[in-house]
Amino acid sequence: MQNITIIKDFLNSRENDTPIIASFGYGSGVFKQRGYNLDKKNMIDLILVVENAKKWHHENKKKHPNDYQLSAKILLGNINFERIFFLTGVTYQTHISFQGQLFKYGIISESTFINQMNTWSSFFLPGRFQKPICPIKSTTQINDSIANNRLLALLVALYTLPEEQKTLEKLFLHICSLSYLGDIRMLFVENPNKISNIVSAEFSLFRKIYGVPNPYFQILANNDISINYENVYRGLQEYLPEKIKKAFNKKQENLLRKIERINRVESITQPIVGLATVGPITSLKYIHEKMLKKEKRF
Repeated sequence: MQNITIIKDFLNSRENDTPIIASFGYGSGVFKQRGYNLDKKNMIDLILVVENAKKWHHENKKKHPNDYQLSAKILLGNINFERIFFLTGVTYQTHISFQGQLFKYGIISESTFINQMNTWSSFFLPGRFQKPICPIKSTTQINDSIANNRLLALLVALYTLPEEQKTLEKLFLHICSLSYLGDIRMLFVENPNKISNIVSAEFSLFRKIYGVPNPYFQILANNDISINYENVYRGLQEYLPEKIKKAFNKKQENLLRKIERINRVESITQPIVGLATVGPITSLKYIHEKMLKKEKRF
């Protein structure tokens, strides 16, 4: 974990009358990742779970107007902002300078966050929380919803893991890949080695999150795994959200296709949200930086 002191200072600066219930750090600015220059200050990515996202933004706009582009300032003043939240439930402000460090933070209401983790009505944030994150502050209810989301990801990954890939590393790669299925950004702006970079650098964290003992798989010699398919199937029937379960029960291969469809839609809508909340100039700058990473292929 890097930069914990400046992260806490930044969070304290963004507190207002609408409480920040929980906060989490992730990405190369928080965790060491393969291919990133450790001497360079990578942008720090945060998720802030707040009591009410719309109210929090209104108050934050008064205290920190420079967090928002002109388009966002206009939208925050009328009902259109509610429509923006409806798309994915989370809005991002990016390239925020604080004490010489750049931040990107996502804001989501507590009730929406918990609902998404438990139901997969959206896969955008649940997919992020299936990977290692750094909790800065949280609650029991939020932690339980994150644990439920990760259990679902583990069950889906175990059930759909190809026969020839039954190793711990392949399992973690498969879990990590779930949130990128159908994501159009992987075709245009994302580093093609992103999944392997995350898993290789954070393997011990994945093992801590998804390792044994558990009733679903056992680790054998050389990190091969033995999957208890009876328990996995029973777990899927018990824990899968209703909409996902319908696709699964109808035809088993539809399980990944359902996730793929959710990801595809959200990978299109999230950039639209970004255009509205941070403006076209900052959005294009962010996309340009992503494309540079893709070209370097680290």
